[in-house]
Amino acid sequence: MCGLFTTGVTVITTGSEGEADGTTVNSFTSVSLEPPLVLFCLHRQSRLHTLLTESGGFTVNFLSGRQQSLARHFAERRPDMLAGVPHHYTADGLPVLSEALAHLTCTTVDVHTAGDHDIVVGEVVDLGAPEPGREPLIFFDGSLGPLRTGANRFHHAAPDAPATARQAS
Repeated sequence: MCGLFTTGVTVITTGSEGEADGTTVNSFTSVSLEPPLVLFCLHRQSRLHTLLTESGGFTVNFLSGRQQSLARHFAERRPDMLAGVPHHYTADGLPVLSEALAHLTCTTVDVHTAGDHDIVVGEVVDLGAPEPGREPLIFFDGSLGPLRTGANRFHHAAPDAPATARQAS
């Protein structure tokens, strides 16, 4: 059922130039505007978990609709995930995917254990603005794809139409 909830797709990166890594995450959300806080969930046995603890920060890289292969790449488990992927480092040494739609650089401020995952809360300390005209990558019902933008992207039923009429449109 949770797969029927549409989400954006991000790659969380952390580490330093000596040892950096990333993983695909769709459990990302904004928490607060003041201070600017975000969170994501990370399996405690994840390859990224130790690096995240050591670095004290992370980058949220928002993927564009044309970066499905990048999302799949970072969902795999293999060493040296950033090899061959265009990236650069922030002044604090955190890796950023150079071709991401946009990015947030964060300092880890809290970690909460929840089952086999940790809920990682970060304060946004810097951001990279998106390129205009690019569509985000979304995840729905087990599939990745671009969010189609433009005037014809939604089909609206009348507000008082029965549910069956709305479903048919």
